[in-house]
Amino acid sequence: MSWIWKIVLIGSILVNILAVWGYFSYVKYGGNPLGDLKRKLTGGDKVGPPRTPWAEESAAIRKEIAEGKTDPLRVVFFGASITNRWDLQTTFPEIHAINRGMGGQLAPQFLPRFKRDVIDLKPRAVMIKFCSINMRPEMSQQSLKDAMDMLCQLATANGIVAIPATIIPAGKAEARISDYSVVDSLREFNDWLRQYASDKQLPLIDFAKSIEDENGFLPRECAVDPVHVNERGYEILAEAARPVLHRVLGLSSQSSIQ
Repeated sequence: MSWIWKIVLIGSILVNILAVWGYFSYVKYGGNPLGDLKRKLTGGDKVGPPRTPWAEESAAIRKEIAEGKTDPLRVVFFGASITNRWDLQTTFPEIHAINRGMGGQLAPQFLPRFKRDVIDLKPRAVMIKFCSINMRPEMSQQSLKDAMDMLCQLATANGIVAIPATIIPAGKAEARISDYSVVDSLREFNDWLRQYASDKQLPLIDFAKSIEDENGFLPRECAVDPVHVNERGYEILAEAARPVLHRVLGLSSQSSIQ
C-alpha cells in the first residue's frame, strides 16, 4: 500500500471517529464536538464565574458609601441599548450620572439587576426607561405596566426618587409586526405611563413627546436605525431630561453645563 493510500485511510478513520463522536454529542448530550475540541486544544474549557458588568465602578461607589460619603447629585440611568450608548458624562457634567443601560434587555430582565445596579449605589434618583423592543406580540401591556410599577415602588421604598420615562418611538420600518401595531402599543403604554406618573406624583421624562414626529415615529434625521437615536436624537433627549433632573436634584434652572 502506497503512502498516499495510507494517509487517505488514516484520514477516513479519523473522520469516522469524529462523526461518531459528533453523533453522540449532538443527539445524546446536546453538545458541540467541534466547540469542545477547540476549547480543549486552546485551554478554554475552564469555565469561570459569570462576569458582572460595571463591577469595578460599582465596587468603588459602594466603598465610598461604606465610608459615609454621599453624593446628592448621583442619578442612575437605568435602561437598555439607547441608555447604554448615551455618553452621559459629556451630556450631564453637572451631575453624577451613572450609566446602567444594558443593550437588548427587555423589561422582565430589569428586575433581577435593579438591586445591584440601582439600590446598592444609593443614588438620589433613578431614571427608568424601557426600549421599543418590548413592543412585541408576545409581550403583554400589563406585564410592561407591572414591571414599571414594581421598579418605581422598589426605588421609592429605598428612598430613591423614581423618574419613569416614556418609550422612545420606533421608526416607520418598525411600525408593524404582522397584524401587531408597534406604534399603537407604544402610544398605549406611554399614555398609561403619563397618567401613572401623575397619579403617583412622580417626575416624568417624556422622551416620546420630545422626539416623535407627527405620525408617532422616530424621525429619520434623529436615528441611526429604526430603533436607535443618533447624536441629534441624544441632544433632544437631553433637552427633555435636563429640566426634570435639575428639579429633582434641586439644581437652579440657571445651572450651567461646565
